[in-house]
Parts: sequence; C-alpha cells; structure tokens
Amino acid sequence: MVVAGRQGLVAYQDKARTTAANAYLVAVEATAPDALEAIAAEGGEGYPMLAQFAVAARLAEAGDDAAEDAYLVLANDAALDPIYREAAMLFSVMNASGSSVEERMTRIGGIAGADGPWQKLALELMIGLSLEKGDIAAARTHLQTLRFSPDISADLNQRLLLIDAALGE
Repeated sequence: MVVAGRQGLVAYQDKARTTAANAYLVAVEATAPDALEAIAAEGGEGYPMLAQFAVAARLAEAGDDAAEDAYLVLANDAALDPIYREAAMLFSVMNASGSSVEERMTRIGGIAGADGPWQKLALELMIGLSLEKGDIAAARTHLQTLRFSPDISADLNQRLLLIDAALGE
C-alpha cells in the first residue's frame, strides 16, 4: 500500500513538473509578455524565477528602463538562492539607467569582494564603473585583483590585457 502511494505521488509530481515545463516553454515562445508575467507572478524558484529573468531580459532587449528594477526585484528576493540573487544584481548593474555609479558599485561590491562564481564578472564591472567615475587608480586596483585571480579564462585574460593597455601607465 505504501509503495503504491509513493508511486502515485512520484507520478503526480512528474506530471506537475512536465505541465510547468510545457507552460514555461509556451510562454517563452509567445510574443506577448502576458504568459511569462503570469508565470513570474507565482514567485519562487523554478519556472516562476526563470520567467522573471525572461521578463527582465525582454525589457533589457527593448531598451526599457524598467529592466533594472525587474532585475532588482529578483536580486532582493530572499526566497531565492544567493547564486540567482547575485546574478540578478549583476544584471541590474549591466542594465542600469536611473542609478548613480556609486549606487551600482555598492550593489556589486560584496560580490566583487568575496570568492564565488560571479566574482570575476563583478570585478570586471567594477573596472568599468571605476572608469565611468573617473577613478583610474581604483580601476587599476580592480584590474590587478582580477589579473591575479586563480583560474581566469583565456578570454578574460585577453580582455584584461586590452584594459591594461588602454589604461597605460
């Protein structure tokens, strides 16, 4: 009896996941944002979170200033895993339109200063933000921190060489 109940539960969960996946796929392929927004409104991780990212990405692609805020909503959602929140914070900075350089630097300062999967990207953004601010010394500091980070990719190393050459002495 217990085995049959367990098998029934597993089958029900599989069907629910398949239904959610299909609904998400249909929403992503739809040209109108309503379907994605409906899934995003459910909140939480999984397909609702993916839908929120997709809605924010569509806003960013359209050049809509609301993209920054859409990513900030995700970044500030305590129910999400930190890896997704940090990704959203980085996207909010990359799509910023109404925030100051200082505010953007503050948003990603913690990510740039701590080991993690997004640290290198955050440091690269900090270089650009420092230059936007006119602080070449800070840009150099971030460049050196990044340059001596372990496991930098060949592509990142190439970009760092170009940045270093552009900064000059």
